[in-house]
Amino acid sequence: ILMFNFKTLWREPLLHFLLIGAMLFILFDLTREESSDPANRISVSQSQVEQLAARFTRTWLRPPTEQELSGLIESYVRDEIYYREALAMGLDRNDPQVRQRMRLKLEFLLEDLTAQQPPTDEVLETYLQQNPDRFRIEPRLSFRQLYLSFDRGAALEADAERILGQLEAGEATETLGDPTMLPEEQTAVPEHIIARSFGERFAKAVMELGPGSWQGPLYSGLGAHLVLVTDRKEGYLPELAEIRDEVEQEYLAERRKELKDLAYRKLREGYEVVIEEEKPEDDESLPVPAETAQKQAGE
Repeated sequence: ILMFNFKTLWREPLLHFLLIGAMLFILFDLTREESSDPANRISVSQSQVEQLAARFTRTWLRPPTEQELSGLIESYVRDEIYYREALAMGLDRNDPQVRQRMRLKLEFLLEDLTAQQPPTDEVLETYLQQNPDRFRIEPRLSFRQLYLSFDRGAALEADAERILGQLEAGEATETLGDPTMLPEEQTAVPEHIIARSFGERFAKAVMELGPGSWQGPLYSGLGAHLVLVTDRKEGYLPELAEIRDEVEQEYLAERRKELKDLAYRKLREGYEVVIEEEKPEDDESLPVPAETAQKQAGE
Protein backbone atom coordinates (compact mmCIF):
# COMPACT_ATOMS: atom_id res chain seq x y z
CA ILE A 1 0.00 0.00 0.00
CA LEU A 2 1.40 3.38 -0.97
CA MET A 3 1.38 5.84 1.92
CA PHE A 4 1.73 9.58 1.55
CA ASN A 5 1.63 12.68 3.71
CA PHE A 6 -1.46 14.71 2.79
CA LYS A 7 -0.07 17.91 4.34
CA THR A 8 3.05 17.64 2.19
CA LEU A 9 0.96 16.97 -0.92
CA TRP A 10 -1.27 19.99 -0.21
CA ARG A 11 1.78 22.28 -0.28
CA GLU A 12 2.74 21.15 -3.78
CA PRO A 13 2.26 23.95 -6.40
CA LEU A 14 1.25 21.34 -9.00
CA LEU A 15 -1.78 20.38 -6.90
CA HIS A 16 -2.78 24.05 -6.59
CA PHE A 17 -2.36 24.42 -10.36
CA LEU A 18 -4.66 21.49 -11.08
CA LEU A 19 -7.29 22.62 -8.58
CA ILE A 20 -7.31 26.20 -9.89
CA GLY A 21 -7.54 24.94 -13.46
CA ALA A 22 -10.55 22.81 -12.56
CA MET A 23 -12.26 25.69 -10.74
CA LEU A 24 -11.67 28.06 -13.65
CA PHE A 25 -13.10 25.52 -16.08
CA ILE A 26 -16.24 25.15 -13.96
CA LEU A 27 -16.56 28.90 -13.47
CA PHE A 28 -16.25 29.77 -17.15
CA ASP A 29 -18.58 26.94 -18.10
CA LEU A 30 -21.23 28.29 -15.73
CA THR A 31 -20.70 31.79 -17.10
CA ARG A 32 -21.31 30.59 -20.64
CA GLU A 33 -24.53 28.91 -19.55
CA GLU A 34 -25.77 32.10 -17.89
CA SER A 35 -25.12 34.09 -21.06
CA SER A 36 -27.27 31.76 -23.16
CA ASP A 37 -30.45 33.71 -22.28
CA PRO A 38 -31.90 35.88 -25.08
CA ALA A 39 -30.30 39.33 -25.19
CA ASN A 40 -33.68 41.03 -24.61
CA ARG A 41 -34.65 38.95 -21.56
CA ILE A 42 -33.85 40.13 -18.03
CA SER A 43 -34.43 37.62 -15.26
CA VAL A 44 -34.64 38.95 -11.69
CA SER A 45 -34.36 35.96 -9.38
CA GLN A 46 -35.83 35.77 -5.90
CA SER A 47 -32.33 35.77 -4.42
CA GLN A 48 -31.56 39.03 -6.22
CA VAL A 49 -34.76 40.57 -4.86
CA GLU A 50 -33.76 39.44 -1.36
CA GLN A 51 -30.31 41.00 -1.82
CA LEU A 52 -31.86 44.31 -2.86
CA ALA A 53 -34.15 44.25 0.18
CA ALA A 54 -31.28 43.30 2.51
CA ARG A 55 -29.11 46.15 1.20
CA PHE A 56 -31.98 48.60 1.77
CA THR A 57 -32.50 47.26 5.31
CA ARG A 58 -28.78 47.67 6.18
CA THR A 59 -28.87 51.27 4.97
CA TRP A 60 -32.19 52.44 6.44
CA LEU A 61 -32.45 50.02 9.39
CA ARG A 62 -35.89 48.85 8.28
CA PRO A 63 -37.27 46.64 5.50
CA PRO A 64 -38.54 48.35 2.33
CA THR A 65 -42.23 48.83 1.66
CA GLU A 66 -43.77 47.11 -1.37
CA GLN A 67 -43.57 50.35 -3.32
CA GLU A 68 -39.93 50.88 -2.34
CA LEU A 69 -39.06 47.28 -3.24
CA SER A 70 -40.70 47.73 -6.65
CA GLY A 71 -38.59 50.84 -7.12
CA LEU A 72 -35.44 48.93 -6.21
CA ILE A 73 -36.27 46.20 -8.72
CA GLU A 74 -37.01 48.75 -11.42
CA SER A 75 -33.68 50.50 -10.71
CA TYR A 76 -31.91 47.14 -11.02
CA VAL A 77 -33.65 46.50 -14.36
CA ARG A 78 -32.71 50.00 -15.56
CA ASP A 79 -29.06 49.33 -14.69
CA GLU A 80 -29.13 46.03 -16.54
CA ILE A 81 -30.73 47.56 -19.64
CA TYR A 82 -28.24 50.42 -19.75
CA TYR A 83 -25.38 47.97 -19.20
CA ARG A 84 -26.47 45.71 -22.08
CA GLU A 85 -27.09 48.64 -24.42
CA ALA A 86 -23.70 50.11 -23.57
CA LEU A 87 -22.06 46.76 -24.38
CA ALA A 88 -24.00 46.54 -27.64
CA MET A 89 -22.76 50.02 -28.58
CA GLY A 90 -19.19 49.04 -27.73
CA LEU A 91 -18.84 51.69 -25.04
CA ASP A 92 -16.66 49.32 -22.99
CA ARG A 93 -14.02 49.09 -25.71
CA ASN A 94 -10.76 51.00 -25.55
CA ASP A 95 -11.67 52.42 -22.15
CA PRO A 96 -8.72 51.97 -19.77
CA GLN A 97 -10.88 52.53 -16.68
CA VAL A 98 -13.34 49.82 -17.72
CA ARG A 99 -10.48 47.44 -18.51
CA GLN A 100 -8.87 48.11 -15.13
CA ARG A 101 -12.15 47.53 -13.23
CA MET A 102 -12.77 44.27 -15.09
CA ARG A 103 -9.23 43.12 -14.33
CA LEU A 104 -9.68 43.94 -10.64
CA LYS A 105 -12.99 42.07 -10.50
CA LEU A 106 -11.41 38.98 -12.04
CA GLU A 107 -8.46 39.20 -9.63
CA PHE A 108 -10.88 39.42 -6.68
CA LEU A 109 -12.66 36.38 -8.07
CA LEU A 110 -9.37 34.50 -8.34
CA GLU A 111 -8.58 35.42 -4.73
CA ASP A 112 -11.86 33.81 -3.66
CA LEU A 113 -11.06 30.72 -5.71
CA THR A 114 -7.59 30.45 -4.17
CA ALA A 115 -8.74 30.89 -0.56
CA GLN A 116 -6.64 28.73 1.73
CA GLN A 117 -6.96 26.97 5.03
CA PRO A 118 -5.23 28.78 7.93
CA PRO A 119 -1.54 27.76 8.00
CA THR A 120 -0.21 25.70 10.89
CA ASP A 121 2.39 26.97 13.36
CA GLU A 122 4.91 24.64 11.71
CA VAL A 123 4.37 26.29 8.31
CA LEU A 124 4.55 29.79 9.79
CA GLU A 125 7.70 29.01 11.77
CA THR A 126 9.40 27.82 8.59
CA TYR A 127 8.27 30.96 6.76
CA LEU A 128 9.57 33.15 9.61
CA GLN A 129 13.00 31.51 9.55
CA GLN A 130 13.18 31.79 5.76
CA ASN A 131 12.32 35.52 5.83
CA PRO A 132 13.94 36.90 9.01
CA ASP A 133 14.59 40.41 7.62
CA ARG A 134 10.85 41.00 7.18
CA PHE A 135 10.15 40.53 10.88
CA ARG A 136 13.36 41.48 12.68
CA ILE A 137 12.99 44.15 15.38
CA GLU A 138 15.51 46.95 14.81
CA PRO A 139 17.91 48.10 17.53
CA ARG A 140 16.36 50.93 19.59
CA LEU A 141 18.10 53.80 21.33
CA SER A 142 17.12 56.20 24.10
CA PHE A 143 19.22 59.37 24.22
CA ARG A 144 19.42 63.07 25.08
CA GLN A 145 21.08 65.65 22.87
CA LEU A 146 22.37 69.19 23.30
CA TYR A 147 22.43 71.30 20.13
CA LEU A 148 25.18 73.69 18.99
CA SER A 149 24.44 75.85 15.97
CA PHE A 150 26.70 76.24 12.93
CA ASP A 151 26.35 79.98 13.60
CA ARG A 152 29.18 79.59 16.13
CA GLY A 153 31.49 79.36 13.13
CA ALA A 154 35.14 78.49 13.75
CA ALA A 155 34.54 78.38 17.51
CA LEU A 156 32.10 75.48 17.20
CA GLU A 157 34.50 72.61 17.90
CA ALA A 158 36.21 74.44 20.77
CA ASP A 159 32.82 75.30 22.28
CA ALA A 160 31.76 71.65 21.95
CA GLU A 161 34.83 70.46 23.85
CA ARG A 162 34.32 73.06 26.58
CA ILE A 163 30.60 72.29 27.00
CA LEU A 164 31.34 68.57 27.00
CA GLY A 165 33.57 69.11 29.99
CA GLN A 166 30.85 71.14 31.75
CA LEU A 167 28.33 68.34 31.15
CA GLU A 168 30.74 65.75 32.54
CA ALA A 169 31.14 67.97 35.61
CA GLY A 170 27.36 67.79 36.13
CA GLU A 171 26.27 71.24 34.91
CA ALA A 172 22.58 71.42 33.88
CA THR A 173 21.88 71.24 30.16
CA GLU A 174 19.35 74.10 30.39
CA THR A 175 22.21 76.60 30.77
CA LEU A 176 24.17 75.27 27.79
CA GLY A 177 23.71 74.89 24.08
CA ASP A 178 21.62 76.81 21.53
CA PRO A 179 17.82 76.94 21.10
CA THR A 180 16.35 74.43 18.61
CA MET A 181 13.08 72.80 17.59
CA LEU A 182 14.76 69.40 17.56
CA PRO A 183 13.65 66.98 20.31
CA GLU A 184 15.93 67.14 23.34
CA GLU A 185 15.18 63.54 24.27
CA GLN A 186 14.03 60.43 22.41
CA THR A 187 13.04 57.10 23.94
CA ALA A 188 13.42 53.61 22.42
CA VAL A 189 13.52 54.76 18.80
CA PRO A 190 14.99 52.84 15.82
CA GLU A 191 17.49 54.35 13.41
CA HIS A 192 14.97 55.32 10.72
CA ILE A 193 12.93 57.35 13.22
CA ILE A 194 16.04 59.19 14.42
CA ALA A 195 16.90 59.95 10.78
CA ARG A 196 13.54 61.70 10.28
CA SER A 197 14.51 64.43 12.77
CA PHE A 198 18.30 64.55 12.56
CA GLY A 199 19.19 63.09 9.17
CA GLU A 200 20.85 59.82 8.20
CA ARG A 201 24.39 61.00 8.99
CA PHE A 202 23.55 61.69 12.63
CA ALA A 203 21.35 58.58 12.93
CA LYS A 204 24.11 56.23 11.78
CA ALA A 205 26.65 57.87 14.09
CA VAL A 206 24.46 57.87 17.21
CA MET A 207 23.55 54.19 16.73
CA GLU A 208 27.26 53.39 17.19
CA LEU A 209 27.39 54.97 20.66
CA GLY A 210 27.07 53.10 23.93
CA PRO A 211 25.32 54.35 27.07
CA GLY A 212 27.00 55.95 30.04
CA SER A 213 28.38 59.43 29.38
CA TRP A 214 28.06 62.52 27.19
CA GLN A 215 29.83 62.09 23.84
CA GLY A 216 30.38 64.06 20.67
CA PRO A 217 30.17 66.22 18.88
CA LEU A 218 28.08 64.42 16.26
CA TYR A 219 27.08 66.39 13.20
CA SER A 220 23.79 66.69 11.35
CA GLY A 221 22.73 68.99 8.56
CA LEU A 222 21.63 71.52 11.18
CA GLY A 223 24.62 71.68 13.49
CA ALA A 224 26.62 69.78 16.10
CA HIS A 225 25.17 67.65 18.89
CA LEU A 226 26.50 66.40 22.20
CA VAL A 227 24.76 63.13 23.02
CA LEU A 228 24.06 61.10 26.13
CA VAL A 229 22.80 57.56 25.37
CA THR A 230 20.64 56.45 28.29
CA ASP A 231 19.60 53.01 27.05
CA ARG A 232 20.11 50.65 24.13
CA LYS A 233 18.01 47.66 23.13
CA GLU A 234 19.63 45.35 20.59
CA GLY A 235 17.70 44.11 17.58
CA TYR A 236 16.36 40.57 17.51
CA LEU A 237 14.11 38.18 15.64
CA PRO A 238 10.91 37.68 17.70
CA GLU A 239 9.47 34.28 18.49
CA LEU A 240 6.51 33.24 16.37
CA ALA A 241 4.13 33.60 19.33
CA GLU A 242 4.95 37.33 19.56
CA ILE A 243 4.13 38.16 15.94
CA ARG A 244 2.01 35.25 14.73
CA ASP A 245 -0.73 37.45 13.18
CA GLU A 246 1.81 39.51 11.23
CA VAL A 247 3.61 36.41 9.95
CA GLU A 248 0.32 34.78 8.95
CA GLN A 249 -0.80 37.86 7.01
CA GLU A 250 2.50 38.04 5.13
CA TYR A 251 2.45 34.31 4.42
CA LEU A 252 -1.14 34.30 3.11
CA ALA A 253 -0.54 37.41 0.98
CA GLU A 254 2.48 35.76 -0.65
CA ARG A 255 0.61 32.50 -1.25
CA ARG A 256 -2.35 34.38 -2.79
CA LYS A 257 0.00 36.17 -5.18
CA GLU A 258 1.65 32.89 -6.17
CA LEU A 259 -1.68 31.20 -6.82
CA LYS A 260 -3.04 34.20 -8.78
CA ASP A 261 0.11 34.17 -10.92
CA LEU A 262 -0.39 30.44 -11.41
CA ALA A 263 -4.00 31.01 -12.51
CA TYR A 264 -2.88 33.76 -14.89
CA ARG A 265 -0.30 31.48 -16.51
CA LYS A 266 -3.03 28.86 -16.96
CA LEU A 267 -5.29 31.41 -18.67
CA ARG A 268 -2.36 32.78 -20.69
CA GLU A 269 -1.83 29.37 -22.29
CA GLY A 270 -5.18 29.76 -24.07
CA TYR A 271 -4.15 32.92 -25.92
CA GLU A 272 -1.90 33.66 -28.85
CA VAL A 273 -0.19 37.01 -28.32
CA VAL A 274 0.73 38.98 -31.44
CA ILE A 275 3.10 41.92 -31.04
CA GLU A 276 3.15 44.19 -34.07
CA GLU A 277 6.61 45.24 -35.17
CA GLU A 278 7.35 48.86 -35.94
CA LYS A 279 7.46 49.19 -39.69
CA PRO A 280 7.75 51.89 -42.37
CA GLU A 281 4.51 53.56 -43.48
CA ASP A 282 4.59 51.76 -46.84
CA ASP A 283 5.10 48.34 -45.23
CA GLU A 284 1.76 46.51 -45.33
CA SER A 285 3.00 43.22 -43.87
CA LEU A 286 0.80 41.38 -41.41
CA PRO A 287 1.47 41.25 -37.64
CA VAL A 288 3.98 38.61 -36.59
CA PRO A 289 3.19 36.23 -33.68
CA ALA A 290 5.33 36.82 -30.59
CA GLU A 291 6.99 33.40 -30.86
CA THR A 292 7.92 34.04 -34.51
CA ALA A 293 9.25 37.49 -33.66
CA GLN A 294 11.49 36.02 -30.96
CA LYS A 295 12.79 33.38 -33.38
CA GLN A 296 13.54 36.01 -36.03
CA ALA A 297 15.31 38.17 -33.45
CA GLY A 298 17.48 35.17 -32.50
CA GLU A 299 18.46 34.68 -36.13
